[in-house]
Amino acid sequence: MKIYWTKKSIPELRDLPKPIRDRNYKEARSKASAHYEHWLGALLFFALIFIFFSLFNTLFPGENALWRDIAQCVLCIPPAVMAWDQCTIYVMRKYYRHILINKDPG
Repeated sequence: MKIYWTKKSIPELRDLPKPIRDRNYKEARSKASAHYEHWLGALLFFALIFIFFSLFNTLFPGENALWRDIAQCVLCIPPAVMAWDQCTIYVMRKYYRHILINKDPG
């Protein structure tokens, strides 16, 4: 599965001007929540958060301290967010390709 790091890396949005790219992305993303794959991505997000936090606590045992909690959040949350975002982009490309490629500025 290809990872899309930015809006511009999504093939349907690559050649569009920034305002139209942003509008199309926002519209397709708002409609993506109507599909079960989006919600499976949300479930995956929470499962990954649980797994990463448990793994962090296993690998780095110790007393809870502010610096440790901050490090845990910085290391564990971004991969889970990225996984959910990739699931949402998958839904957008699968069901809303027509919205993503729309070149009409209106």
